[in-house]
Amino acid sequence: MNDPGKPVRRPPAPPPQDNLDRAKQLGFDALREQPEEQIAWLGAHAAPGAWLLPVLGDQLCVDPTARRVTTSDFQPIGPAWTILALHYLAIQGRPAALPPQVTFADLSTARSYASVYQGRVIARLCATAGRDIGRLRAAAEGLGATAAEGGDVALDFHPFPRVSLRLIWHAPDEEFPPSASLLLPANIEQYFCSEDIVVLSECLVSRLGGRPF
Repeated sequence: MNDPGKPVRRPPAPPPQDNLDRAKQLGFDALREQPEEQIAWLGAHAAPGAWLLPVLGDQLCVDPTARRVTTSDFQPIGPAWTILALHYLAIQGRPAALPPQVTFADLSTARSYASVYQGRVIARLCATAGRDIGRLRAAAEGLGATAAEGGDVALDFHPFPRVSLRLIWHAPDEEFPPSASLLLPANIEQYFCSEDIVVLSECLVSRLGGRPF
């Protein structure tokens, strides 16, 4: 029986789990098991001790031994881009190359996230780089975008070699602010889960806004 006058000893709280670091380590574990032929098919190029992965006009350097991902000038990148790059390089199959033609809300596993996606991606874009046409064109040019058809401005981006996204932008008028949509390949869920698709779209908007990897 506990002594009511004696303080109760509680077990120490478990240490906080770093989910991002865990995801990163799992990503490197998966990369270690990935055949080199598959990594090359995904568009990465072999370099001494690393893989070079073209991403939005730059090349990310993926070092499996050091378990580190950096930019081409060896600057560290954030956990979101690191995990996306590792998830991309761990893809097992070889999905067909499809043009970007569907919205996030069209994806079967993503509909419950559609309102979140609208706020975190589209609204943020229109409040930053997508506020005017000049700013948007300048930002897109620095990320290796190419012109496409649609809206007042349409731009194709390659966040990863076999994944393309198309931004359709509509200029503001006297009644409405700028608007936009981001088109995805219909089979993008063969590359990324819905959570990763949201993060990928956010990361593109972040880069358009001038933020680093």
